Amino acid sequence: MSEPPEPATDTPISSNKRKPAPSRGHALTTHTITTPPFSYALLELQTSQKPSTQLDELTVRTYLTSALTQFLGLSGAAIVVDVLKVEVERGVCWVRVPRGDLSVFLAAVGGWIGRGGAGEG
Repeated sequence: MSEPPEPATDTPISSNKRKPAPSRGHALTTHTITTPPFSYALLELQTSQKPSTQLDELTVRTYLTSALTQFLGLSGAAIVVDVLKVEVERGVCWVRVPRGDLSVFLAAVGGWIGRGGAGEG
């Protein structure tokens, strides 16, 4: 007859194992921007009548310059506005303005009423 098998023994896992050191070939870093330099706004053209022209980048820039000039004069016209995207079907556009100018930009654009000429709302 065969002898009985020896009982299995538990061997403790060593807790002093270290994680492998990261390779020195690539350094990965992360950085969170706490105050971004730009703000983004989604604008929609509201008109009482059907507009006579389609909304395009040049028309958006003309409307925004008119609103900023009417509200703040030449200093308003000097605010840098980047037209990022114009969606003709929806009549909306995305713009980017410097973060510090966002509040005056929104006040100027929000209170602007076009004169009704050349397709203005």
